[in-house]
Amino acid sequence: MSRRHRRNRLVALGVACFAATAVLWARLVQIQVFHHAAYAELARRQHDTLRRIDAVRGGLFDRAMNPLAVSAGLVSVGVRPARVRDRRRAEDALVRWAGVSRREARERLRRRRFAWVRRKIALSAEAAARLARIDGIDVRREPGRVYPAGMLAAGVVGLVDVDGRGVAGAEAAFDAVLRGRPGRERVVRNGRYRAARYQRRVLAPPVDGRDVVLTIDRDVQAICEGELDGALRRYGARWAAAIVMDVRTGDVVALAERPAARSRDGAQRADSLWTLRSVSHVYEPGSTFKLVTAAALLEFDRVAMADTFDAGHGRWRFPWGTLRDAHPHGTLRFDQAFTVSSNVVMARAIERLEPEAFHRVIRLFGFGERTGVGLLAEASGTVPPPDRWSGRTRNTLAFGQEVAVTPLQMLVAAAAVANDGRMMMPRIVRGIGRHGEIRWIDPIMVRRVVSPRTAARLRALCRRVVEEGTGRRARVEGLSVAGKTGTAQKALRGRYLRGRYVASFVGWAPADAPRLACIVVIDEPAVRYRYGGDSAAPVFARILRATATSTHWLDDGLGARTVTVHRDDRRRAPNFLRLDRDRALARARRLGVNVLVSGASGRVVGQVPPPGAPVGDDVIRLRVADATAGEGAPRPVGRARRRPGGSGPGAHRGGAASHRSSAGASVRGGTP
Repeated sequence: MSRRHRRNRLVALGVACFAATAVLWARLVQIQVFHHAAYAELARRQHDTLRRIDAVRGGLFDRAMNPLAVSAGLVSVGVRPARVRDRRRAEDALVRWAGVSRREARERLRRRRFAWVRRKIALSAEAAARLARIDGIDVRREPGRVYPAGMLAAGVVGLVDVDGRGVAGAEAAFDAVLRGRPGRERVVRNGRYRAARYQRRVLAPPVDGRDVVLTIDRDVQAICEGELDGALRRYGARWAAAIVMDVRTGDVVALAERPAARSRDGAQRADSLWTLRSVSHVYEPGSTFKLVTAAALLEFDRVAMADTFDAGHGRWRFPWGTLRDAHPHGTLRFDQAFTVSSNVVMARAIERLEPEAFHRVIRLFGFGERTGVGLLAEASGTVPPPDRWSGRTRNTLAFGQEVAVTPLQMLVAAAAVANDGRMMMPRIVRGIGRHGEIRWIDPIMVRRVVSPRTAARLRALCRRVVEEGTGRRARVEGLSVAGKTGTAQKALRGRYLRGRYVASFVGWAPADAPRLACIVVIDEPAVRYRYGGDSAAPVFARILRATATSTHWLDDGLGARTVTVHRDDRRRAPNFLRLDRDRALARARRLGVNVLVSGASGRVVGQVPPPGAPVGDDVIRLRVADATAGEGAPRPVGRARRRPGGSGPGAHRGGAASHRSSAGASVRGGTP
């Protein structure tokens, strides 16, 4: 090869190298100068990312601060298929540690984009660590929801979806209060998209949600749910509900329905049983509405208790048609007609009152408007205005037809009568706070619906219903009870359905100094149990009996020295259960009864004879024991501030008396 040829080759090589270098420099200038911002942003997105910091959702507690729903740290597992290097290893890990089927694991790994495998599950630290070490598998810690009381009061408490949003019950109604506000952080990742041990910078800290203290009493709720379970079996009913309310404050102490959702998992989340029909569905109340009719007649002085009416032996012809009673009666006084629940007499008596005045009283009792309890999807019911009344509307309204109400509305109306004519706004929330500092919410009086005189006369009528009328099966030994039965035939498309009824009972206790009001509604019981006095009234009695003997709510009512039952004035045992030793002895001295106490200190855990039973040998035997065991119910972090002046029953549970004296002491009562 000639020298000239070699020189040409070197020149060509040099030119090529120069050209390549020039291209590289040009490309470098293009990247570093002209496209610098774009590539810098691409790099930043690869190693920097913005992440959401979830706020801790507030807890739901019952009135005694027992947790019903709390947040807990759970784990979510997802996959990024494009970053998975060893699919077989990733598949095996998901099957073993995440608990999914092999088919499901393969399906997730075939996707092109990020996909969740499991959301908010409880994983051991070892399982989470093993999954996190595999390329393409994301393990994130997220706040989840735990329900320590299980499915107790599930309809009231509700549930959240997989993203932590409330979808039913109090979880949905107070979601804005519970969820808080999420924060943001900037995270620097390595080349394998791992953020562990790398820089994090919080841009906006999260604000945790607030705790909500409900008015529900866990013990009374459990009683209601248990009794409704039995009622469905016993009466062959389609549906049943019970609501218990504090007449003085409007607190909904229990709200139970059966059937109810059995689980918060899977398909159960979309179950229609999560809907609270006691609040959102209406029915014709039947004879329980006679309480409103009697209130209107007595308030406007249109009838007196001794006024007599011809009941037509159970059949009366009105201009619009013939009305029949379930049982024939001749001439009845007004108070007797209310006691035996005569439709004929109530329909005749209401003709003494102008339609506008009757309609005004109905609306005063809250019918036709929402109660304001605070739960979602509350129905207002239907009350036709007087200008739309037919010739029969005034008469049929008198015994609870042509009006649609919710069970809660009917209970609120009865509670207003029990509360001396003052209607309280029902409420499901007792307090709201954060980190144990609770702001208690004061009860709200809506308005006065009747005068104290009228309310006292209505209470006397309702007590007679239980003692000698249609509500005799609502009686509770040792406790005075008042109330009203109801039986309503169901209607569909303007026609009443044969053999399909709604039985109900609404009442309160104690009869003369009411503390708790309760309504029981049973939908479509077997025909032989269609009357409210035969099905709803016994359930009402069992609920109050269990509440009186296992909670503090009705202690004062059971403390009466003599209770009239079946017109029998025998001496009956007061209630000493759950009182500490000194309080039990003080009550015995005040009531003038003889007690024999076994035990040195603590609370009364046994009583013979039981509350309300006849006292045979004139001595009541009490067994006292320390009651500190089992008092360690979970509490929220921090201390809840007690409501001034006491926080009512349920807030003073636990703690044995510190006073000690000799065992086997006896007290002989003197004159009270």
